[in-house]
Parts: sequence; C-alpha cells; structure tokens
Amino acid sequence: MRRQASVFLISTGVSLMLLTGGAYRWMHREQERLMARQRSLVTETSATSAGQDVTVLSIPKIKLEAAVLESTTKKSLLLAPGHVEKTAWPGDAGNSVIAGHRDTFFRRLNELQNGDEILVTRGHRRFHYFVSSKTIVSPSDLSVTLPAADARLTLITCYPTYYIGPAPKRLIVVATLQQAIPEHAPQRLFAKTSSSLPATP
Repeated sequence: MRRQASVFLISTGVSLMLLTGGAYRWMHREQERLMARQRSLVTETSATSAGQDVTVLSIPKIKLEAAVLESTTKKSLLLAPGHVEKTAWPGDAGNSVIAGHRDTFFRRLNELQNGDEILVTRGHRRFHYFVSSKTIVSPSDLSVTLPAADARLTLITCYPTYYIGPAPKRLIVVATLQQAIPEHAPQRLFAKTSSSLPATP
C-alpha cells in the first residue's frame, strides 16, 4: 500500500513537471513571436494606431523585458503581462494599468523601490517612468485603477509572492512618467479588466 502511494506521488509529480514545462515553453514561444512582431513594426516608417502598436515593458533592476498583451484573460496572462481595459495607454496622460503573474513575469516586482526605472516602448517612442510608491491592497480595492491627472503606470500582481494557493492580496507598484523620447531601435507590446483586480496567481 505504501509502495503504491509512493509510486502515485512520484508519477503525479512527474506529470505536473511536464505540464509546467510545457506551459513555460508555450509562454516563451509566444513572447518570442510578439517581440519579432515588434521588431518588424519598428522598421516600418508609417505611423500605426495605438491598437496596432506593440508595447514592451522593461524593468532593468529585476531584469524583466516582456511584450504586453491587450487582454487580462486567464489565457493571455499565461503568455504575457496584460494591459487593463479602459485604462490609459502607456505613455498617455492618465493611469495605465498592467497586470502580471507573480510566478512568472512579475515574480520580482516586490524588489522595486522608489526611484527605480521602468521603461515602456510603444510604437516608435520610449517612455521613462520612475517608481513613486509600492502598496499592498485587497483584490476588491479598485481605487488603484482609477483615472489620474498625471501620466502614471500602475503594475499589479498577486501577493504574497510565494503564497501557496490563491493569494489574498495584491501588490501595487506605481511609477510616474518622467520622459518620452523617439525610439529608433528595437521596441515593444501592450493589453485590458473587471469588477475586481486581476487574479494573477
């Protein structure tokens, strides 16, 4: 009996590892595809509309560079951080909100401190943000997604980072736009939400 239980646990663990590995490969392939699309858009001289631009989020301190999708569905958040629907486009005036999983793209988001730089590239422009606050809120606190008078970027992920099961809180990192410059080198991607903050396991 004990042997059967041991075999079951081992086989279950192996299956979970294979499933997880497959999900990560799928995520990396999609990110590579989105980055390639961004590079091709950058070579085009004609301007694109906001919805056609590819947006890329870069955070040097935590070595993050990821294409952002215009969606916050469960499937899309497995592939990329997602731009929350009806919030400002990155680089525009207002509150641009991006959500991401705590066990993939936003795993190290809690390491950010005031003054850390966040870069967002959209179309042919690069926007420089600097972290201005970091807070913990409940999933029902939608105040962090409300419009703002300034140009800010709000990053959301579940918290605590290493919590087992659905995390009870949300980590909120807010950064303020400091500079926008033309971008003539590789750039990046972008994405959209509901009645509560995105659940990002």
